[in-house]
Amino acid sequence: MNSIIIDNYITLLRAGAFKSKNNEILPMSLHKWHILGNMAKEHHVQTYLADGMALIKDSDPDNAKNLPSVDDVGLSTHTKYDLEGNFDASKAYLVNSISKRRWEELREEEMNDIENISDETLQLLDIIIMNADYTIDTQINVEGILFLGRFLRMNKELIDPTKLNHWLRQTKMTSMANMQGTILSDIFDFPQDEIPFLTKPYHKAEDIFMQTLDNTFEKHRIPLFTCLELAALETIYCRFSGAISIVRDVEE
Repeated sequence: MNSIIIDNYITLLRAGAFKSKNNEILPMSLHKWHILGNMAKEHHVQTYLADGMALIKDSDPDNAKNLPSVDDVGLSTHTKYDLEGNFDASKAYLVNSISKRRWEELREEEMNDIENISDETLQLLDIIIMNADYTIDTQINVEGILFLGRFLRMNKELIDPTKLNHWLRQTKMTSMANMQGTILSDIFDFPQDEIPFLTKPYHKAEDIFMQTLDNTFEKHRIPLFTCLELAALETIYCRFSGAISIVRDVEE
């Protein structure tokens, strides 16, 4: 793992998704910025990254000196992120048949309770289940974690913590919810009182999240030998270009 790339990646996502104010950017080569941009594309968080860069450039000019342009990172100015964008929690799915049946029953009960229905709490449950399903199948869903945090910030007054934690127990999702909440708390600096389902810290959450980033980094990094080859070719090209210029000057 390249810790500088990972540190900058998390800093920019924190700034772009949650408007964090503590955003120290470490200087990196353009090659490393390209790797960071490719990681963002794989995690579907390009807009968060671009927004983080824009926030830092606007609010901290001195720190922004360490930032390249979004084009240099391989990002374009995408349409502003929509909360109903790529992450679709309606596709949430539970593999365990008992938990799935209980989840469906809970949803039906809540939808029938017209006077006390809490749509936002149901949506939050779906988001947690969607992230859990992704984690079981592959790794941590970085986009899903950011989506979860934004949803909490936008709907915190509309969520019923008592109902939510009851539903999490009924669907056997308490542990997975604690893992997601711990990532928000430990990685993205969420105060615990903003995470109504975080009842017990999940001690391996940071390790699991970092392993996901490390796996993505390994897919996009260029091996050292290839880097040396590229550097040699670039040197040869520069010298060849210089020689051509000298010849032209002589001919003129």
